[in-house]
Amino acid sequence: MTPLPEGLQAAPSAFVALVHLALGIWAALLLLAGRRCPRFAAGSFYMAVAVATGWGLFASVSYPLALFVGWVAFSIGMLVNAFVPRLSMAFACTWVLPAVYGAHLFFSGSFGFQKPLALGLLVASVAMGAIFQRFSLGVLSSAMGALLLVAALPYKANFWWPLAVAGGGILWQTLVLPRLHRPRVTSVPPPPPNLADKRRMWLGASVWGAAALAFLLLATAALAPVADAASSPNPKRVEALRRAGALDRPGLLFSAEDSYYLYGRALPAVIVGPRGALLDRLLLPVLGRSPSGKIGELRTVKDEGELAKMKIAAAITSKAFEDVAPLIKPGANEADLEKAILASFERNGATGIAFKCVVGSGRNATLPHYMDNNAELKQGLVVIDIGCSVDNYASDMTRTFAVDGKWTGPEKKLVETVVAAGDAARAMLKPGVNYSELESAARKVIKDAGFGEYFTHGLGHPVGLDVHDPWIRGPLKPGMVVTIEPGIYVPAGSKADKAYWDLGVRVEDSYLVTKDGYEELTHYPKIPGSLAPLELQTTPKAPENGTPPATPEAAAGGK
Repeated sequence: MTPLPEGLQAAPSAFVALVHLALGIWAALLLLAGRRCPRFAAGSFYMAVAVATGWGLFASVSYPLALFVGWVAFSIGMLVNAFVPRLSMAFACTWVLPAVYGAHLFFSGSFGFQKPLALGLLVASVAMGAIFQRFSLGVLSSAMGALLLVAALPYKANFWWPLAVAGGGILWQTLVLPRLHRPRVTSVPPPPPNLADKRRMWLGASVWGAAALAFLLLATAALAPVADAASSPNPKRVEALRRAGALDRPGLLFSAEDSYYLYGRALPAVIVGPRGALLDRLLLPVLGRSPSGKIGELRTVKDEGELAKMKIAAAITSKAFEDVAPLIKPGANEADLEKAILASFERNGATGIAFKCVVGSGRNATLPHYMDNNAELKQGLVVIDIGCSVDNYASDMTRTFAVDGKWTGPEKKLVETVVAAGDAARAMLKPGVNYSELESAARKVIKDAGFGEYFTHGLGHPVGLDVHDPWIRGPLKPGMVVTIEPGIYVPAGSKADKAYWDLGVRVEDSYLVTKDGYEELTHYPKIPGSLAPLELQTTPKAPENGTPPATPEAAAGGK
């Protein structure tokens, strides 16, 4: 049986294949010879800073402006690198050790961010760069090479293999490479570079940086596929984007979800514009700007076709909890519960999973995004966070179960506090309210109960083509779909009473904002216990005004 795909599957593209090849070559150069080419290694870091700065701040205004700002950032970085190399290396290494810590938290599923530890790692990174320049160059280039390799390869990264690649690169560049390239012994050592030499190095780097940034944009304009608006199955969305002014100039979409939303093809990179393929390609480097922000605003409000698919996905996810509940008992394995959930998804018509299942029992329940799913259920609680997708539209839902079916006093207090926090947020859920107001209401309940520091993530997020859809700016509107998922996670060794150690609770549902309030899309008792069997509803009910419901087939066009 073919496993259900996870998330939206990007369509193949020759342009993306070329990008991956280029990233792989770049990664290999950094891993094998970054220490031998210090300006290349430093330039790679400052090029990443330049692209992030220019593109992140100004791509929605103008691509030429974004490139200019990026080039200025790159030139400043290389200026510091030429004249104050210790300061440059200290700055370039700031992210290395904190990134390892962040990756560990991410892949372990923990949100237990410790500020003193993170600050200590930051200081250690800066000190390493400032004091051990040559060694730090090998560390920096190996870390960047490992990250580029993650982006270049089709394999899903975990915590260990990129760390092993970076470690191998560091050993190669610090122990082996210096022995292969011993400098020739001369009677007169070469003089250190003077100010004129440093100025020439900086000017050369600035020219190369400008050329590289221009080449990136020109190559993308020449090689990226062009969207065909005329054949889009979602002409209303394309027209809404056009009315918003986001298609009056050519632009780039670097999102398979945005591409699928508008044009029905999940292309990770695509050119959009008003004038046709050739003119859009030619004018992109001169007039281009990103339409992604406007598309994100459109995606926050779902149309009838999208809601039809999301309601089916929510019903299938709700049914999976009914199917897995009888299997929850001491001696069961988290992996067995995951298999039962996936089988229920497939049996009831899901076309994919929105994200990898979270099945965390015992101390694993205190890790909000734990995904190893390989421990035996013994005692305490088990948090199950799951979501399927129907025609690429996601659902998201979480419940917490007592492993032996009986809630102890501390377990009952935690789950009741979490449900009360959700109730406080739901009481405010309606159009015109900012989502931050819902979060404040929920946090107050948990804080007043004495567990404020153990609510370690946000209250929720929008759901749609992605389980974490574009964030909502401003007040809620009818047609938006959001989750409410308060949680409390008390690790062993915390300041809380020992009775609460290794207990984690989260209760999550997905909600559609309506004109008068909200509609709850996912359904299962918030504190699992005795319940009547769920009837799986795979076709949305007709609204009260008598308009016929949207079927999955009719919803395929998103109209």
